Amino acid sequence: MKLIEKTLLFLIGPLYLNGLYSQQEASFNLYMFNNQSFNSGYVGSKNYSTFTLLNRSQWAGFDGSPKTGSFSYINARSRKNLAFAITGIIDQIGPVQSNQFSTDLAYQLKLNSKNNFIGLGLKLSASFFDYNANILNPQQKNDQVLFQNNVENYLEPNIGFGFYYHTPNFYLGYSIPGFIENDNYYLKRHHYFVTGGLLKMSPSLQLKPSVLLKKVKATPLTYDFSVLLYLKNLFWIGPQIKNYTNFSENFNLSGVGVGALAGLHLSKHISVGYVYSNALGILNSGNLTSHEMLIRYELSPKELGILRSPRIF
Repeated sequence: MKLIEKTLLFLIGPLYLNGLYSQQEASFNLYMFNNQSFNSGYVGSKNYSTFTLLNRSQWAGFDGSPKTGSFSYINARSRKNLAFAITGIIDQIGPVQSNQFSTDLAYQLKLNSKNNFIGLGLKLSASFFDYNANILNPQQKNDQVLFQNNVENYLEPNIGFGFYYHTPNFYLGYSIPGFIENDNYYLKRHHYFVTGGLLKMSPSLQLKPSVLLKKVKATPLTYDFSVLLYLKNLFWIGPQIKNYTNFSENFNLSGVGVGALAGLHLSKHISVGYVYSNALGILNSGNLTSHEMLIRYELSPKELGILRSPRIF
């Protein structure tokens, strides 16, 4: 890809361009292991606690490429079906960096003796946005848009909610992680819809399909779809496809993303995962590969004799 094409691609979504509204919240390919980052109703859906580390690096080899890291702790639901979580996210693209810290509180309403629950959650978050134009080296040194904007670095609080219905083999959720919009950074309210399930094919083989839909005002609906194949509850692998839902556009310009997901349960408590993804069409003419890593540690349930929900949700 030519330098000017890479530059245009890099600048189509930054926060300092007037009048442009795009998806600003951090996202991960392994969202099925990190639902609480956008849906607080997920918190406490398991009877054990988890620590999760995620790191995503996009557009490998491209200076200023997006990099996102996340740390989260989810507490096991209590006897009163209450739970909490804490999450920290660092999201950086070029001169713009967002540092977010959130606390989630959720109540898991038990519907019947088959372990069907509805999770209702509240997310309290604070984000610090930092715009550093000094790292830019454009050909036009006195670009007014880049160097004389009036956006200040400051802390932005927010509040959101999440609804999460789940059974041992199925889940369905809707959430708005942040109601408060920010015109200075063109941040808009995000709507998330997620669903998935577990299909038992044989005693040692299971399928886990999952879908994530995201909608922001003035942008097309986006989707993430994956199907993971589980072998003996030990190893999992599968494909993923993601894109905007504007199917009428030229495919070569569509930017459809495809990826391969894989993971392994190293022990009863530790799991690791990896994603390799790339774009099809014209975007694939450059090195726009992305890599994502997952490390997850699961604590034992507080009570002996209590079976865990499937670890793959």
